[in-house]
Amino acid sequence: MKNEALTRQVYQLIKRLYDYGVREVVISPGSRSTPLAMASEVHPELKTYIHPDERSAAFFALGLIKATERPVAVICTSGTAASNFTPAVTEAYISQLPLVVLTGDRPHELRNVGAPQAVDQVRMYSNFVKFEIDFPLADLYDAPHDLIEATMLQASHHFEGADRGPVHFNVPFREPLIPDLTAAELLTPEPVAVFEEERTVDLSALGPLLEAGNGVMVVGDCQHQKLDHVLEAAEQFKLPVLADVLSQLRGLDHPHLVRTADTLFKSQQTIRPGFIIRVGKPVVSKQLNQWLTKQTCPQILVQEKSEPDTFPVVPHYHFNMQPAAFFKSMLKLEAEVKHDLVSVFQRLEHALSDVIESHIRTVTDEGTAVAKLLQQIPEDEVIFFGNSMPIRDGDTFMQRGRAYCNRGANGIDGVVSTALGMAAHETVNLFIGDISLYHDMNGLIMHKLEQSDIRVIVLNNDGGGIFSYLPQREEEALFERLYGTPLGLDFSHVAALYDLEYRLADEDMKLPEETHVLYEVRTDRTANYEAHQALYQAAQAALNA
Repeated sequence: MKNEALTRQVYQLIKRLYDYGVREVVISPGSRSTPLAMASEVHPELKTYIHPDERSAAFFALGLIKATERPVAVICTSGTAASNFTPAVTEAYISQLPLVVLTGDRPHELRNVGAPQAVDQVRMYSNFVKFEIDFPLADLYDAPHDLIEATMLQASHHFEGADRGPVHFNVPFREPLIPDLTAAELLTPEPVAVFEEERTVDLSALGPLLEAGNGVMVVGDCQHQKLDHVLEAAEQFKLPVLADVLSQLRGLDHPHLVRTADTLFKSQQTIRPGFIIRVGKPVVSKQLNQWLTKQTCPQILVQEKSEPDTFPVVPHYHFNMQPAAFFKSMLKLEAEVKHDLVSVFQRLEHALSDVIESHIRTVTDEGTAVAKLLQQIPEDEVIFFGNSMPIRDGDTFMQRGRAYCNRGANGIDGVVSTALGMAAHETVNLFIGDISLYHDMNGLIMHKLEQSDIRVIVLNNDGGGIFSYLPQREEEALFERLYGTPLGLDFSHVAALYDLEYRLADEDMKLPEETHVLYEVRTDRTANYEAHQALYQAAQAALNA
């Protein structure tokens, strides 16, 4: 016997998710989420992915969001399955990614009584979601208002804009769990009209700053920001642009772009600008962030976020809007800039670029391996960096390309899955450390199931290479066991398990032309540390000269 009330509830919920912009759903199989899974599967327009590991599934959904800029839903059953979504929900919250979490749950009479696979799922992500609701059980009661319509209207405000982020729908079901699969008419799409207002802002108060000049623009993580007009504004107001590895600007050719800020500010902390415009989320470079904290000039933050990132220093002005709209308004100002730092940064950039190019030619270590491989990646392919050393080497050596990373909570878990989520739409080159790959080896199942185009480039220094740069390395008696953590993994077995070709890099460091490959680069942690120190010393000498 089919449950009519359940069918109406779940079909309307899935239908309205589609109507409000969801096009893809990642399903982790389970019994209690059956109505949600079946309704998604029979929807005529939704693309579904089946992922048996909830933690990896949710990170896979984040990759789909990064690739499409649309909200993506994840579905799981009750119990610890829902708990395993937590790391990705956390990342989505900090990175402002619209992850729609649908957790099937036990009915209320089975909560807190010792029933199997029942945990308290109400508000279980409350620190990391923008909106949450525990739905009532489906019945045929004629309510004074339509709860699903009200819920979707409220939740959809977090699919776009300054309050973008994850939402959580906890949906309890009482058996029988199978909806009426013949009721397809209940899933007929009815697109919601979305009205986009083009924002402008009065920036006349900034006129005196712009005219005085000596300004600097710092563009941080802009993985989902529109950067139209940014370089036009930089040119009009004579601003050097310090472009973070995740700025989406490094692939552009413009004389104002500075790609060597991390190396520069390891050595040069004496530049004093007249003002700083910070765009997007904080930069990767610790050195650049430290330089920003030391500046006494006005700092302007342009970030579409209701609760702005005040790290590394609280800005004097915050413009809660898309950078494209800010710079469009800025271009309307008429200001004759008296002084600028463009030529200063150009000289520094040229000097450091020569040092870095020489380092790549003459030194063999993990950083130069990343650099040589980056140079071979086609312009139409995506670069995805793992956290810890890969993103830092990317910041130092990447000169062009589109780079992405899970840079919200900066975790090393779920990196493989997020990259594979992007690979559902683009060809992806994943740079990842051996520990991080181990963390999410389960995520590789989506390559076996979907055969997405990806090169998994594992930088294997047999341990946690990032810790070699911290004071802990001096404690030799404890360091290797507590921080080095060598695993001694043979990644050829990993490749075979998940239908990836295996290649071991040689000294030529030739990027495989084919995708569907795991490419292992074996390096030494001590040698990597020493090579990085040599690069900084050479950079210091060049700047002194």
